[in-house]
Amino acid sequence: MKQQLYVSVLTCLLLVLLMPVAKTQAFQSPDTLPSEENVQDVASIDTQSEYSNGSLQFYDFAMNLWYDWINTQATQVIFFAYYSEVYNSPIITFVGQHYITMNGTEVFIGNTLTLMEVYNDANKNSVPEVNEIGYFFLVNSSVGFTATPIEKITLEEVAHYRWGVKYQTIDGHLIDETGASKARVIVEHMAFSYDYYIQNNVSYLKTVFDIGEIVNIESSEPDLTLEGLSLSLLYATMTITPKNYTVLVNGQPYNSATAFLSPLATDHGEIKIEDQKTFEFVFGENYTVYKNSIVESYKSFSAASATNTVSSNARVSLSWLIEQLESVLEDLFPKMSEMQADIDLDYATSTFVYRVCYPTWEGHRVKHDPTYIAYINPQGTPRIPIGIPSELLLIATVIGLIALIAAVWELQKTKRLLRTPLAIS
Repeated sequence: MKQQLYVSVLTCLLLVLLMPVAKTQAFQSPDTLPSEENVQDVASIDTQSEYSNGSLQFYDFAMNLWYDWINTQATQVIFFAYYSEVYNSPIITFVGQHYITMNGTEVFIGNTLTLMEVYNDANKNSVPEVNEIGYFFLVNSSVGFTATPIEKITLEEVAHYRWGVKYQTIDGHLIDETGASKARVIVEHMAFSYDYYIQNNVSYLKTVFDIGEIVNIESSEPDLTLEGLSLSLLYATMTITPKNYTVLVNGQPYNSATAFLSPLATDHGEIKIEDQKTFEFVFGENYTVYKNSIVESYKSFSAASATNTVSSNARVSLSWLIEQLESVLEDLFPKMSEMQADIDLDYATSTFVYRVCYPTWEGHRVKHDPTYIAYINPQGTPRIPIGIPSELLLIATVIGLIALIAAVWELQKTKRLLRTPLAIS
């Protein structure tokens, strides 16, 4: 009777073992927005996968994040972009990279596109002085949003991971230093695309910014014009590492929190951890201006900037979106790292705030492709907490139960044999 029971239990467990394990797949359509049933929370990001993308939903309001994830050669990249199916999508993006440096130090470095600004380059040095910034350019909503999921391709035996997002028909405002809207503008589109690859101990993140033409301006000031005005993109960086690090601009230590008001023009910046170069910002490449049928190329400029040169009104207008993004990163970070860290994307606390500048603009479409370089240890030990996939855990549990039942069965047989009297001939 007991033997039949054991056989029945074993049969049931084997049937469970053979059952397919259900997995929730993140939405990956390049042509449509995620449907409601395909929107996941941050726990749906599989940090063990080589690459993935999908949508995360904030359940307290109708706002989503599109994400792209890469995990290769002991380094991880995460990209976020806001969108909404209910409201016009705000335009804030974040890209961060987690890796082990050549000296074995763990680090996470993030870049947030915080703001766009319009300035009058009166002194012709190509970067905005504090008194030259006429408006911060609030691109607070877009009618359309499309995402291009990650595609892995191999070029000359090197794996490239490419992805992007595009906002279309953008409703923006030119806000002056008092916080008042001086003009409502319509921007044709804004697109962000990325190409990530690793060669030897160096990873490259090639970015392409495509900022469409301003096709309409509505203002109560009839003389307001963009003629002769320039455009800058303001970025804040975040560095998390257990060791001391230094930001270098033009080879000298720099801290945006304590820097002078005057911008420090540069064609590159870098982050060093204990005197070893860990990350590099490559600026200064040419950008393209599309003036109707005329295409022109100009040199872009960049500048390290003090945090107190940024409009406080801009900070207030963006704080709720930044806080939500911080919350998502706080949930994701323990899955990426064993470091204890506070996620802070506020530019006011960033040690490196910088502007990428387009002196020749006047509201025309511009396209630019700066590069971010990380010096990694591809053979380094990944610090991602390794979790056992649910299907493997189920298989291991079932096998363990089968082994346990078999052992008990054999023990019972042995006991019966020991209790049986030996026949004496």
